[in-house]
Amino acid sequence: MTSQTKVTGVILAGGQARRMNFKDKGLQIFNGQTLISYSFNAIRPIVDELIINTNQNVNVYQKFGVPIISDLTQNFSGALAGILAAMHYSKEGILIVAPCDAPFISTTQLQYLFSEHEKNGAEITVACTGNQIHAVFVVLNVEPNLRASLESYLANGNHKVRLWFTQHHTHFVNFGENTSGFENINTLAELNGDHAMPKCTNQ
Repeated sequence: MTSQTKVTGVILAGGQARRMNFKDKGLQIFNGQTLISYSFNAIRPIVDELIINTNQNVNVYQKFGVPIISDLTQNFSGALAGILAAMHYSKEGILIVAPCDAPFISTTQLQYLFSEHEKNGAEITVACTGNQIHAVFVVLNVEPNLRASLESYLANGNHKVRLWFTQHHTHFVNFGENTSGFENINTLAELNGDHAMPKCTNQ
């Protein structure tokens, strides 16, 4: 990591995984490894500290040897709740966010997203492919005003990630039409090999 600012990575594993029969998605096995292992290995080389956001099975996730943080609320409030918890944990610097269910993401792609964030000076930088926004592949500044904004947004019952982005200086990085790397495993069928490649886009 060449940045003079502390960079913290967070893997979001705090969801309920309704489409996977409420199984803990990050701990499911895909091609011989837990799903979260892929994001863990991709993000670790480019951050100063790596943390995992989860709301269950904390003792299992502790085996990864990194800090485990939970949402500040108990109602599984979605990706933004995990991001807010990470912002409270890291206090300052830059946060690189990735989901626990993206086994194809690479270190190179995350490094490029981070580099574009530093280059453009935005508050938030988000990955896109074609016309699809990948809202949980994001780099953002850990700043008091951004944290306060997110706290207020969630307190008012809002959970849509993209809508929050529109309230801030957000830069979208288009990785082109090739979605490889940003596909998610959302169902048991996909976990077992019937993985349809989703079509992605940019804004």
